[in-house]
Formats: sequence, structure tokens, C-alpha cells
Amino acid sequence: MNNSDLIFIAFSIITLINVARAVSSLRCLLYHMRDVDPLLYQRVNGRVFFNTEGNYTKQMQLFHYIRRDEHLQHFDEYFIYRCSKVKKIFTLSSYLVVCNILLIPTLMYLDF
Repeated sequence: MNNSDLIFIAFSIITLINVARAVSSLRCLLYHMRDVDPLLYQRVNGRVFFNTEGNYTKQMQLFHYIRRDEHLQHFDEYFIYRCSKVKKIFTLSSYLVVCNILLIPTLMYLDF
């Protein structure tokens, strides 16, 4: 195994850990949303959000709610904190996934 393989494996592990953090943070947000804002929880189909029977368009409503910073007008400070954290972690995970995809062809032809 050469150095480029080790770099790719390390970067992939970091990406997977951050994606797992993002999903976990989203689960915590949905759990807190169920108690604080039940109407929003129903609107984004929170009960079956991670199941196969979840409605994709309703899930995208939560994405747009967080992306447009609509959560900043919410009355609960912890909910605002959770939404901001989810936004930051998903942004980081998205960048890492894109960088990981761009890193594959680069390391394939690079021989350390």
C-alpha cells in the first residue's frame, strides 16, 4: 500500500465519521422538534423521516427551512442552536464528500 492509498483511506474515514455526525445531529433535531414544534414535525414528516416510506418532498421542506435560515425566528433557543449545528455539519459533510469524489481520480494517477 502506497502513501496515496493511505491518504485516500484516511480522508474517507474522516468523511464517513462526519456524515454519521450529520445524521445523528439531524435525529437529535427531529427528536427535539417533536416536543417543541409539533406542527413543523408533522410538516416535515418527522415520524418516518429516516424510513423508506418517508416522503421526499416533505423531507426537502426541512432542508429548505434550515437553508433559508427560517429557524432564526423560532422562539426556542435550543432549537435554533440545533438547526444551526445541523446546517454547519451538513455543509462540512457535503464539502468533504465532494472533495473525496474529486480526490479519487487524482490519487489514482498519482504515485507517491
